Amino acid sequence: MTWRGDLPVACWTASDALAIIPVEAESTSDGVFLATHTSIPIVQRDQVDSAIGGTIVDEHDLLRAVQELPADQPIIPVLGKSGTGKSHLVRWLRANLETEDSTRLIFVPKHRMSLRGILELVLQHATSERAEELRAKVATAVDAASDEAEARLRLRGALAVLVETRGARKDGTAEENELRDYLASPTGLPALLGDPVFRGRLLADNSPIARLVREKLSGKGTEDKEDAFGFSAADLNLSVDDVSKAGADAASVAGALTSDASLRDLAAKMLNEQLGPAVSEVFGIGGDDLKQLLVELRLDLRQQNLELLLLIEDFSIFQGIQGGLIDAITLIPTAEVDLCPMRVVMAVTTGYFVNQMPETVYTRTYKVFDLELPAGEDVAFNPAEFAARYLNAVRVGSSAIDELHKAGDSVPNHCLQCPVQEKCHQAFGQVNDIGLFPFNMTALNLAMRSQSRDGGFIARDVLTRVLRPVLHRDQFELNEGRFPSAGFENDFRAGALDILDNIEDQVRLRTPGDPDLSERRVRMVRFWGPGKGPQNLDPTIHDAFDIPPLEKLTTVPVVPPRPPGGRADHDERDSKAATPPPPPPPAQDPPLVRAVDRWRATGDLNQTDRNHLRNIVHAAVTACLGFEDGYGGDGYWTSGKRELAPSFDAKDSIALDDNRLQQALIPIDRSNDEDVRVLRALAWVNEEGSWVSVPNGEALQRLCVERIQSWAAHVSASLLPEDQRDNPELARLTQALLAVSKALGIADAYKPDALSQVKAIFASQTKLADPTVRPQLRRWQDRFIGTELKPERELLQQRLLRLASYSQGTGGKPLALDLPRLLRAVRDNASDATCPEQTLGFIAPIVDGIQSRIAVLDPLLSEALELIPDVSDLGGEVAEVAKALNTFVTERSHVGELPASIDGNALASAARAIKSSDLKRVQDVGQALRTWDTLTTDERLRRLTSGWEGSAARVRNWHNQALAAVAALEQKLTAGPTSEAQREHDEALKRLVAGLETASREIASVTGPEGVA
Repeated sequence: MTWRGDLPVACWTASDALAIIPVEAESTSDGVFLATHTSIPIVQRDQVDSAIGGTIVDEHDLLRAVQELPADQPIIPVLGKSGTGKSHLVRWLRANLETEDSTRLIFVPKHRMSLRGILELVLQHATSERAEELRAKVATAVDAASDEAEARLRLRGALAVLVETRGARKDGTAEENELRDYLASPTGLPALLGDPVFRGRLLADNSPIARLVREKLSGKGTEDKEDAFGFSAADLNLSVDDVSKAGADAASVAGALTSDASLRDLAAKMLNEQLGPAVSEVFGIGGDDLKQLLVELRLDLRQQNLELLLLIEDFSIFQGIQGGLIDAITLIPTAEVDLCPMRVVMAVTTGYFVNQMPETVYTRTYKVFDLELPAGEDVAFNPAEFAARYLNAVRVGSSAIDELHKAGDSVPNHCLQCPVQEKCHQAFGQVNDIGLFPFNMTALNLAMRSQSRDGGFIARDVLTRVLRPVLHRDQFELNEGRFPSAGFENDFRAGALDILDNIEDQVRLRTPGDPDLSERRVRMVRFWGPGKGPQNLDPTIHDAFDIPPLEKLTTVPVVPPRPPGGRADHDERDSKAATPPPPPPPAQDPPLVRAVDRWRATGDLNQTDRNHLRNIVHAAVTACLGFEDGYGGDGYWTSGKRELAPSFDAKDSIALDDNRLQQALIPIDRSNDEDVRVLRALAWVNEEGSWVSVPNGEALQRLCVERIQSWAAHVSASLLPEDQRDNPELARLTQALLAVSKALGIADAYKPDALSQVKAIFASQTKLADPTVRPQLRRWQDRFIGTELKPERELLQQRLLRLASYSQGTGGKPLALDLPRLLRAVRDNASDATCPEQTLGFIAPIVDGIQSRIAVLDPLLSEALELIPDVSDLGGEVAEVAKALNTFVTERSHVGELPASIDGNALASAARAIKSSDLKRVQDVGQALRTWDTLTTDERLRRLTSGWEGSAARVRNWHNQALAAVAALEQKLTAGPTSEAQREHDEALKRLVAGLETASREIASVTGPEGVA
């Protein structure tokens, strides 16, 4: 049993969809054509040269215009873009014209009409002797070029000759005339057309030459475009695999065309100018012959008191001979040339009519009927009514329609015999009592929107891209309970963007354990629902599609929307139905959340949003892993070392549905619902800052935590191989490198916190000891650094990174430090441990050497003690002694008693250079080194490498000058007679000298004989 009882789910057969919904209007029978015809709004204009304004009319107005055509204005063009229904309108006109016995009708169909066929259509009404001669000429001429390959070559050759002989002109601008001369020269387009290397491009099946030849021999196919065949600028943007094999002239002009768009436009124009004469030459008959045929026919018919009516479905099929047709149809009977009256209705694209028709056509045009409606024009056209007539015809069937047509009966409404008509029309909607099933108004509108190229209604697109695929392909899917199908989704998804793209809404529509049913329910609600989120639809829709409603969702009645382009036709029941008030618009999701929804629906994601999302995921995973980029946060040591640069890189390690999914550490695929849910939720919480503000935040937080932990575990497993995680070598290496940092005097190495010590391990080398002052210390430090061929510290750093960092696979470059592991290793004092057996051969000797050198510090102690003085007897601070000496020197200078050897300014400057901490620093170092045996290894290293040499040098510089000044002053004072004042000075000097002698001895012991620190 189905929703229709014992009848199939679908109320039509798939084969009738192909028979009744054509690709082109003339491919169906007259019965089907009339059964599916819908009146289409047309703009009628009396001003031929105007593209605006006009009156909205229908096909009956066109019929009346044809019937009343005046003799001096015999032309009616039917304009419109490709697919708007021009051919359909001309065919309807043919079917409904009631011609007089005196009228001879020539109907030129759009497809499968060769050049010979066109000419024979013209000749079929001719009876004169001249007509017989022309028939023979047509047959002979066209048959001579019946081989398509030969005709292509001949047309190419004819174009080359005609461009060279007729292409140059003098009626344009000076620049255009010059370019024409070049392109028409033997080294221009003729060289290109004749070149054997470029012939493959010029004669390809999709080239203008091939298409034109094929049309003239076989007529246009349904797959051919409606516009006239011809060269475009794109056809002349030529490239070949090996241009070096082409002739020099051909290669030169091809290069010029490729680099200059305006030159390509001119070249295409010149070739198109010669297409008509070239067709005439190749096929033996041309525009002049067509004109002669029509003139002969009109003369013949005039003798019989007949008139001619010419209906042309597509003017472009006359390409190459259109000039003769135009001349013939614009020729008015005169006393000298007594022609029969001729009326012409021709379907022609708007662009061709406006841009390429000669002025004589405009003066002979009665009215213009345009299928392109003015923008914003409100017309009573219902696309759903157009579709409904085809839906009904497919249900009735092509054979039944043809039988009814033969009997003169009208086509019935198939819905009247359906057992579920009432509930079907209520659920799916109807137009003029014809049901829209399997569409409803919403689904039909969305499907048509998806196939609209510019938002307008294109009849051919609605037929061939909407109705035909659904009624043919999906008839089987409906009967098998698999509708709406994936094909339906793929075909029409563009019309339903932003509708139910929210993955969380889709999750609410799931049936656990049945992904196929879940996907069909999402499609059903997306296309048939009102676009208000997850909900059950009318029970009949669920029943028809075999998709059970969900108890957790509410059922909201679907109100048929207003159809695009006009008003919908509703019966009395619909007009009286109460329309519920529209719900308030939903709150707008954050932009990044909407970007995730669009990405899942279409695959489109701009680079800014892609990078933002990757960074959000990267931050979440990094927090879960517990490591830091920068190996401690600042990355001091990474400068200039690209191979060690930090990266659990968002850009390279996280891929969002691109060609790197297979290689990425964290691949996020838009076809994976859980991936999308997590990404969307992370975008939400990143915007809101708290899960409390995220819809369904509690459940989504749990989902995110689980997925992030899974991602983190995968990253950890991929970047840090399992066999390295508990390597006992790590702690030993950490302590060895920390000892090296201390030996190099890196301050962070002596700080108590582990993070500072990690920084010290990778910190840049500070300024080492001056080899001229402390040669033994400098040689000792250099051994920790190593040589250019064997950089010991750098080798240990590299090895440490292999053991404690995330890397791209086993043996790959380090990406980011596993900081918690390294902090634990720093805290685990393993300085006395020996290297494990698995340590690499070149690493163990380096580690052992570090341990040995750290253990032997006595030679460095001796060197330091020679430089550190005992300043305990100085008698005060250096600043106090220096101040007293400076005062005394100043006084002696004022009385003219200062020895010439004393430079007071230099002495004062040397005193000012001494920093306030210099003396204290020297005292502390000296005191510590004199208690060497009580110091720990760290304390010894810190005292030896703390850089106190500069303090001693500054004190010594002042002391040398001060000692010399005191000696000079003493000598000066003892040279003359002693007075009471002099004795007072002598006492002061003695006290100063005593202090300075003590300072002198101590300073000398610090700075050494050179006075340098």
